[in-house]
Amino acid sequence: MNSSDVLIQGRAAACSPGIVIGKIQKVSSGEFPIPERHIEAERVATEISRFEQAVADSVADFDRERHHLIGLDSQEPLHILDSQRLMLLDADLARKVIHSIGSECINAEWAVHRQIQDIASVFDRINDDYLRARKSDIQHIGQRILSHLTGFDHAVLPANTNEEPLVVAGEDFTPIDVLRLWRRGVAGFISEKGGPSSHSIIVARGVGMTALMGADGILRQVSDGDRIIIDGEQGLWLANPSPATEVEFRALAHGMQNIERDLQAYAGLASRSSDGHPLRLMANLELEEELPQAREHGIEGVGLYRTEFLLSVSEKLPSEDMHYQHYTRVMHAMQGLPVTFRLMDIGGEKPLLFEQFTGHRVVATNPALGLRGIRLLLHNEGMMQEQLRALLRASVHGELQILVPMVSRVEEMQEVRRQLTTCADELGITKLPALGAMIEVPAAVMIADSLAEICDFFSIGTNDLIQYTLAADRADEEVAYLYDTAHPALEPMLRQSVRAAHKAGIPIAMCGELAADPKWTELLMNMGFDSLSMGLHHILPVRKHLASLNYRPDN
Repeated sequence: MNSSDVLIQGRAAACSPGIVIGKIQKVSSGEFPIPERHIEAERVATEISRFEQAVADSVADFDRERHHLIGLDSQEPLHILDSQRLMLLDADLARKVIHSIGSECINAEWAVHRQIQDIASVFDRINDDYLRARKSDIQHIGQRILSHLTGFDHAVLPANTNEEPLVVAGEDFTPIDVLRLWRRGVAGFISEKGGPSSHSIIVARGVGMTALMGADGILRQVSDGDRIIIDGEQGLWLANPSPATEVEFRALAHGMQNIERDLQAYAGLASRSSDGHPLRLMANLELEEELPQAREHGIEGVGLYRTEFLLSVSEKLPSEDMHYQHYTRVMHAMQGLPVTFRLMDIGGEKPLLFEQFTGHRVVATNPALGLRGIRLLLHNEGMMQEQLRALLRASVHGELQILVPMVSRVEEMQEVRRQLTTCADELGITKLPALGAMIEVPAAVMIADSLAEICDFFSIGTNDLIQYTLAADRADEEVAYLYDTAHPALEPMLRQSVRAAHKAGIPIAMCGELAADPKWTELLMNMGFDSLSMGLHHILPVRKHLASLNYRPDN
């Protein structure tokens, strides 16, 4: 039976919003042969020149695409291209490739492929969407160079020559692929690989393309020319839908456009209830490239900035200056808004990174309960002190806060504060940034009164708090049903944490997914939360909902 005979549907990661109804076209997986040859010594210089020319040609590709983005409302695609362009020009990568060509007498393609594989292999066993997405960046850069060396383009991208919208499906798409599809009139794309943290998706959002990622097996299930619906809000795709289904989704798409126009009116407003009670809505961020869009959404600060990103762009522990330069750029981009940086949070669930950057070999049978978060940092004080010093230096550029992950003991916060004070004394900094504890394990809730006495603020990470409380990994399909935000154990834990914070006179925030759920907004406001931090695309819907509520504080 041909795929065009039956309705086929599936789920994928909802990455870039919108609904597209049209026809689908598949593209090749992007695999091409890598020639591996040993060369004579007299050909080494020629192969090095070929490599250098391929890099130059790749840079020219980026520059050409960049030209088409000038004047675009969103600056994120430009930032992504610029960051990948810098990766192309990385001196360390060039040095290693050239050394490999010369010392091993191998051709340029083999040397590039080997170095890209070596760098990417660090990420092979990482169970973290953001860091896994950085592996894709490395591979995309390698594909770009190799396409010029071999003469094979890694993907032959179609153009839409019809009035009907075109959706393209493939194994993976680079940021440049996305831009080329956009310029060729393609309305949306689906990939079997990737996720919402990838740079390709940030580019798609920036140019307004609907996209799904992680649609495993779709290339086997659909045929060129099949009618297709992709829903970037629900993470849903349907091939060969009935006419009635198409009518239903067209109405839904029209409604979404009206809602989006309505939401834009809230971008410049303060986050308040209908009777004027303030509840700050802040953003969870992990990419520098997200900062321009964050400002466009009218955020009131960054409630959680994940700092593990530096581990994905360096083969060694990031230096103090690397930390400082990045944090300073973030502070300047936020133009005086508060930014809460979480100290690096890695553990045994990311075994290769864990060993590479800490020197500790993972032996725990349950790494989620092992050496991670603040436990790891206290075992590697040099790593923590580098970051603390950089944060202290960056704190002069705005309202900076430091968040400590995985706190379960008062002594952990006492030691971080001691080290922060020591670093500040060494730097001659007299005003310390606010230091807070992430409440994400049940033990922290139970000792919240004691923690509040030595903290400047609390931030509740509900994702892990729910998992640890219910002993259920939400990523494990076998027990995901147990991950229940309505479980009666959760609300009392939230109230206990809020009471402890209020008693000590410190603010309390929430930065888990629960903060973005409108069903919880009224309850969290009335409990006494001072701010909620969430993904960017949740800010305006929650702000609109908040404006319809009345503040009724709990007694």
